[in-house]
Amino acid sequence: MSNEKSLGKKILDLVGGEKNISGITHCATRLRMLLRDDSIANNHKEEIKDLDGVIDVAETGGQYQVIIGPAVANVYDDLVDGTSLNKETNDTDSEPQSGNVFSRFLDIVAAIFTPLLPLLAGSGVLRGVVLLLVQLHWLSDTSGTYHILTAASTAVFYFLPILLAITSAEKFKVNKYVAAAIMGSLIMPEITNIMGSHGNGVVTHFFGIPIVLMQYTSTVIPAILAIWCLSYLEHWLKKFIPESLQLLFVPLISLFIMVPLTAGLFGPFGVYVGEGISTAINFLMNANGWVAGAIVGGAWNVFVIFGLQWAVNPVMIQNISRLGHDQIVPLTAAANFGMAGATLGTFFKTNDKKVKAYSMSALLSIFFAGITEPSIYGIGVKYKKPLIAAIAGGAVGGAFMGGMHVKAFAFAFGGLTTLPAFVGSTFVAYVIGLAICFAVSFAITMVIGINEDAATQTKADSIGNAKELSNELIQQPLSGRVADLAEANDPAFASGAMGQGMVIIPDDSTVYAPFDGSVTMLFNTHHAIGITSNKGAEVMIHIGIDTVKLNGKFFTALVKQGDIVKVGQPLIKFDKDKIEAAGYDLSTFVIVTNTNAYKDVRLIAADNGTHGRDTLQVAL
Repeated sequence: MSNEKSLGKKILDLVGGEKNISGITHCATRLRMLLRDDSIANNHKEEIKDLDGVIDVAETGGQYQVIIGPAVANVYDDLVDGTSLNKETNDTDSEPQSGNVFSRFLDIVAAIFTPLLPLLAGSGVLRGVVLLLVQLHWLSDTSGTYHILTAASTAVFYFLPILLAITSAEKFKVNKYVAAAIMGSLIMPEITNIMGSHGNGVVTHFFGIPIVLMQYTSTVIPAILAIWCLSYLEHWLKKFIPESLQLLFVPLISLFIMVPLTAGLFGPFGVYVGEGISTAINFLMNANGWVAGAIVGGAWNVFVIFGLQWAVNPVMIQNISRLGHDQIVPLTAAANFGMAGATLGTFFKTNDKKVKAYSMSALLSIFFAGITEPSIYGIGVKYKKPLIAAIAGGAVGGAFMGGMHVKAFAFAFGGLTTLPAFVGSTFVAYVIGLAICFAVSFAITMVIGINEDAATQTKADSIGNAKELSNELIQQPLSGRVADLAEANDPAFASGAMGQGMVIIPDDSTVYAPFDGSVTMLFNTHHAIGITSNKGAEVMIHIGIDTVKLNGKFFTALVKQGDIVKVGQPLIKFDKDKIEAAGYDLSTFVIVTNTNAYKDVRLIAADNGTHGRDTLQVAL
């Protein structure tokens, strides 16, 4: 039986193991992790990128993201299998507490909508097929078959508030069944019968309090607002209601409070906000579709790189739910086909067989699934020029689509398999627009090339140039007992995944420079420092296990990032007694982070000793 580790477990090792992950989830294409110590993963960034099945690595919104592609769910399940990192305990943690408000908002929206995207896409294509069959007169719109298929393809929008209540409950960690009941109550016949044929704005009363009734089917914002509020109410109730009574009284009180509160406050507010956003965007699209189309079609791939598409996806879904069509979805497809043309151009311009195989796989991912991340990160970001071509192609084709007011009649990712979602009066213009995007980006890529040599050199520079390295001895930077890494109490370091080196159990409180070099990294918590020797060795000194949680307390940096240091120069002082009294293990790790650049990293002194003696040898 092979001992080869799976992709998920390899990623887990390289980001620092289970202990270094405070939260993990995934979206449609990428693992999204919150790391306690980013430096561990950053030191192995190139190794992670080089793993078979990994497209790229990105850091945004306070998250460390590993881009996988459509297979991300399987990699996620494999990574968390056998660990305490699981869906039940980490979805809440996945909210990036260290990011700004907008980043946190994007993360919440992504977590709420990601589980529904396959259903929305599948329903959208089915709806498009039904419309196509009717237009071809192959199916009568009065037949039972038509009505059954229409119900199957539009149920997701009718019951969208309930579905969003469930995914919101999973994100905000509240009872998903209570959440579903709250939003379900607002589309019950009892409510719609009161409204009759009058529509939004009918006033009824709850214990004498006036309630403005709204139509909640197909809405987006009311459910998210209501369940966000429910999360605070439920957590508050559980503090004061004895555990033996929570089973009955928490749901009872939640329903009693939240249904009228949502109907009277969150519901109308959410409906009006959603309609206002939708109306404003549609006004801009109709005012000058050529300009709006060029901007959205050109910028969408950049949006995907930074995760900003999650701010726009709810607007598209709201448009289709409320109006039955949307003008932004076609522009996202324009960006997809712009990326597809650049990818095909890369296929013809490269001489690397692996890149050819990868580009063809990425191209098929766009055509058949509407997934662009493999192309964006594996080709666009890597080679730069194809991304420029994709932006240009998306802008030109997007301008045409915007100017022709192309509409999508279902929410779908832009690919060949989702063409039925665009069937309607503007379908021909949509197909022409896709052809323009593809042809323009392909032609530009063929003209400007892909700068393959520069991409290869960038990678070489990032992992160090072995020709510039020399054999050298690394001194012990801290007095104490030196031991092999395998004896460390932290499995992330003990495994050697972050590089070879040593662990020191300190009996002193000062870290000294182990060679002449420069400070290349200094954490603001001062618990870890990275230095590079004049001969090329890159060393990280990490003081203690989980000491990042002290936020710099008891640590004092004596140098700053960028300083030139001499061997034996004091780098960091720490209060050994107070840190140990706080319950922290002060095992200090000295890791050669560019271990792969050397043939051998050998521990030559494993016993008690003072700083300044030779303890590690690196050899080419």
